[in-house]
Amino acid sequence: MDSTLPYLPFIVEGLIATIGVSLTVFAGAASIGLFLSLSSGTARRGVGTAVHLYVALFRSLPELLCVFIVYYGSEIVLRRVMEGFGLASVSISPFAAVTIALAVQFGAYCSEIFGDARRTISPGLIEAAEALGMTGAAVALRVTVPLMVRAAIPGLGNLFLVILKISALASVIGLEEVTRRAKIVAGTTREPFAAYLIAAACFLAITAVASLAQHRLHRAAQGAHS
Repeated sequence: MDSTLPYLPFIVEGLIATIGVSLTVFAGAASIGLFLSLSSGTARRGVGTAVHLYVALFRSLPELLCVFIVYYGSEIVLRRVMEGFGLASVSISPFAAVTIALAVQFGAYCSEIFGDARRTISPGLIEAAEALGMTGAAVALRVTVPLMVRAAIPGLGNLFLVILKISALASVIGLEEVTRRAKIVAGTTREPFAAYLIAAACFLAITAVASLAQHRLHRAAQGAHS
């Protein structure tokens, strides 16, 4: 343990990447999920089926597999595109790859959360808004979306905690988040238990803060609703 303590700041600094990945993935997934949920409620033919297929596909794939597909697949696509223009090949960053892969995948879960939240909205509220002469877009922005978000807070909060833990997958493609840095320190000091114990403490600290924020946000939303 004594050999690992000097590396404590190095491991803790990995929280910047961990939190950055988690927040970016969550924002992207929530945006995708909200869009899919609203789209599935339209009367356009085939939209609901497309959304259903999207959700079924990405709920069935392992997160690690999605990360690998985006990371290595984008390398192939970018290389061929750049070669077509006669330019030097470029590569996607591990941060971009993991955030895109997980945002697209967790967007499917967010779609289900927002879908359940939408079903809690009383049809009378929508009808009342339409009776006041509000357009469909205005009803969605001023009535449907706020009520959906309020009802979805518990589910979204739990999903963020899952994303926070899944963000450790970024280490497999070289992003130096907490887990990756703990592995580096473990290899240097030959004290893997101490290094990973510090990483675990970092995740516990973030989870505690996130859970507290979720609880307060939920109580604020409930108070506003009452």
